[in-house]
Amino acid sequence: MKHIVETVEEMYSAKEPFGEVIVDTVLDIMRHYKFIYPEDVALLMDVDPKDLRAAWHMLTGTKLIDVITHWRVMQAQDWIKEKVSHQNLNDTRNRKARKLLNEVANRCGWRSERVMSHVFERYYGCSAIEWLVREQKKYSKNE
Repeated sequence: MKHIVETVEEMYSAKEPFGEVIVDTVLDIMRHYKFIYPEDVALLMDVDPKDLRAAWHMLTGTKLIDVITHWRVMQAQDWIKEKVSHQNLNDTRNRKARKLLNEVANRCGWRSERVMSHVFERYYGCSAIEWLVREQKKYSKNE
């Protein structure tokens, strides 16, 4: 079966609907709310979570929980990049940076910056604060 979408990045940046009701509805929900579990999405869709996970996997070839987690990481990146351009946060012990990361973690549905950092390490091999410092350096070079 051909998958409707190939990557989470494709889903995240899509401007047009994919044409599959389940995929489009889930993506619309993810764009408007922060969710931690597929069960939350299923509740809003008024469907059984097990059926939603199965349908999602059949249509996309991915696990919905993995997509939600990756989606939240990409949201966090976007919010960090937005803030990095307005603040000097290039010290890993900087209280402003930690405060920003806690704010971003909360916006993305994580309990704390520490939890978000564990997810960043899984995806990028570095903590959220290290990722932030790298982005700050990139931004500084472009000025």
